[in-house]
Amino acid sequence: MSVEYQRLSTDRFPDDVDVLPANSVFNGATMVDDVTDIADYVVIGSGAAGGTSAKVLSSAGYSVIIIEEGPWVRTRNFSEDVYPAMKTMFREMGTNMTMGRAAMPVMQGRCVGGSTTINSAIAWRVPGNVVDRWNTDFGLKGTITNKELEPHFDELDRTLIVQPVADKALGRNNSIFAEAALRLGIQAERIKRYDAGCKASASCLTGCRSGKKFSMNLTFIPQSLHRGARLYTSTRARKIKFRYGRANQVQAVFQAPGAPKLTVHARRGVVVAASAVQTPGILKRSGIKLDALGRHFQAHPGTSLPALFDHDISMQIGATQGFNSLHFVDSGHFKIETLSLPPELLAVRLPGVGPEFMKKLLNYRYASNWALVVRAEAEGQIRSLFGRDIVQYSPSTSDVAKMRHGLRIISEMMFVAGAKEVWPSVTGMPILKSLDDLHYWDDAPLDPRAYGTMISHLFGSARMGSDSRSSVVGLDFQVHGTRGLYVMDSSLFPTNIGVNPQHTIMAVAHLGTTRIVERPLPCM
Repeated sequence: MSVEYQRLSTDRFPDDVDVLPANSVFNGATMVDDVTDIADYVVIGSGAAGGTSAKVLSSAGYSVIIIEEGPWVRTRNFSEDVYPAMKTMFREMGTNMTMGRAAMPVMQGRCVGGSTTINSAIAWRVPGNVVDRWNTDFGLKGTITNKELEPHFDELDRTLIVQPVADKALGRNNSIFAEAALRLGIQAERIKRYDAGCKASASCLTGCRSGKKFSMNLTFIPQSLHRGARLYTSTRARKIKFRYGRANQVQAVFQAPGAPKLTVHARRGVVVAASAVQTPGILKRSGIKLDALGRHFQAHPGTSLPALFDHDISMQIGATQGFNSLHFVDSGHFKIETLSLPPELLAVRLPGVGPEFMKKLLNYRYASNWALVVRAEAEGQIRSLFGRDIVQYSPSTSDVAKMRHGLRIISEMMFVAGAKEVWPSVTGMPILKSLDDLHYWDDAPLDPRAYGTMISHLFGSARMGSDSRSSVVGLDFQVHGTRGLYVMDSSLFPTNIGVNPQHTIMAVAHLGTTRIVERPLPCM
């Protein structure tokens, strides 16, 4: 177990206020006056990339200031109810929608720990062929390679306790997925997660109340604070200022009445790790005018499929996501996985209205829910509108066909597992009663508006490359044409990766920030 985590007794959490260093956390929601501060490095964002960068820099002895737009919701204040979690930890309560043929929710964390606080802590390494393509087709020229990433993955595996879901945490929703995959000859495996002893409460999406999910709010952020870093929460980074072409200041605004300002001087550099949606906006407001900025955005559109069984499933017991399959990632460009949903979120997927709908919801304990994400070919862009970061994105017809194929596979698995009904949340699709009904998928629409789709895996809006005409971030992780302005999140990925990205985001940030430490710019 992580040394830092072992310091605390069983009834304490690393994010408890009284165990953190004094004057290390400043709540922007309560600020009254303007503030000026200074550090070697300023890190914008406290999620997978920002937390990792702050940890590497502070471990190397540099002073670090972290700026987080959202609040710090402490572990002991997490709720099992969905509404309080979405209100405090999700960006726009999960209502931020794409602009395109279909309006899809863009699910992002907006709190200390970012999306790591509200996701399922899945730790997949990027497939090797994806990284190879980055180098051959996108001009990375060996900057990020499988060999270079391996020790950083290994370090994360060790410090964040990456391990497969244990038997005691599996639960029926996960175990019947495994049984169905085995019967159909579909390769499947237990999901590896950042797991310090899962209590099987299926509460990853609302914050792990037991503190056993090793997200950034419990690990790298507190660890960085103990090493001297300072954190400003509820503080929105507006733009970066330059002196002689070098980033030397971050201007931010506190989310308090009157909107007092924060100005942070960066002696050595600024690390932007605000996500593939917010990072382009910050760079644009900072005067970066590269043609590729905000373009080439990619995602994994995802959806899920519930089913009714005649025996107890009880999705509220077990790991939120405990089993998955990469069997179709290369051949079909989709990944299938379990996804336990609380009643409030499952209700969105249920067919019918009135008494028919309520009957299905009352059968929650007999319901199962499995999901898929599509390794989509479509590209979109991030634009700014009235100060908001807007995602313009539409899955292609080919992407929807992949989704339809994946849902057919999941339906077959559910019936093999013993489902009595499968409930497609697809316009025009009937409730499926048996394997004989699978043919309905063959005629399901290829219009993305017909599917209940969302996106949470986001990539490519400030992609890396050697040519400033087609990329934003150079091979040294600095924005083209600048010095001391680094990008470390998935916006620099040239493509999507086909699997859950958190582990790869952290490994790339660990690699990139280690290179900053190895070749630091002189102090200004």
